[in-house]
Amino acid sequence: MYGIFNHVQRFMPKSTVKYGRNLCLSLLCCSLSVASLLGQTVPDGVRLRYEETKAGIDTAACPAHVTDISNDSLIVAFFAAAGYYPELCGVNIRLRYGAIKTSMAARPSLWSVLCKRNKRVYYLIVNQRTKSAQARLLREIPFNASVGLMGHELAHVLDYSTQSGWEIFCTGIRYLGKNYRRRMERQTDATAISRGLGWSLYDYAQYVVNSTFIGKKYRRYKLTCYMTPEEIMNEQLQLSLPASP
Repeated sequence: MYGIFNHVQRFMPKSTVKYGRNLCLSLLCCSLSVASLLGQTVPDGVRLRYEETKAGIDTAACPAHVTDISNDSLIVAFFAAAGYYPELCGVNIRLRYGAIKTSMAARPSLWSVLCKRNKRVYYLIVNQRTKSAQARLLREIPFNASVGLMGHELAHVLDYSTQSGWEIFCTGIRYLGKNYRRRMERQTDATAISRGLGWSLYDYAQYVVNSTFIGKKYRRYKLTCYMTPEEIMNEQLQLSLPASP
């Protein structure tokens, strides 16, 4: 682009030449920046690994967290992600199986919504539908990606824990609207990233986008309502930048 501009600049006014040269340089810099961002991969040093993480986790540290599932990798991912939300340590959170349409869901127990906040029970529901592509996704998910998924769902619990029962009810009604659902899910992603789970969430988003057994409808839903892998990476990179003096 810049070479072609040099060839034709002799036929243009000087002011136009100067403006065009600056524009070309700006476009070139932007292109290089975008290419650098999209070509970047997650550093191996920030990926959580199952064996190392399992060895360093004390599941008894937060006795309020209970699990009823048999998948050890998901159990370890649950407790690993919970470590990024220390204020939830005393909150009754139960990891359990269920027949749902998505991979996982975070829901307050219906009866406990009527109780005081410190008496509530929250469920992280893992899809157990045998023929569901979303359930298969969880069976084959890489460990670091599963931590990102758990971190997203725990961010929902964190949000619920600050709301009154009436506010939770209103949230459930408003969630039926596509625009509100998109804002809520993207804000939940942002919360997980701010807690330090950006790269794990990035791996999960990439895994969903690239999974061959996930249908186009579900993939489109994820890309529409949640942050894309590129958006997650950009957000994480912004957090990683050194603070201005």
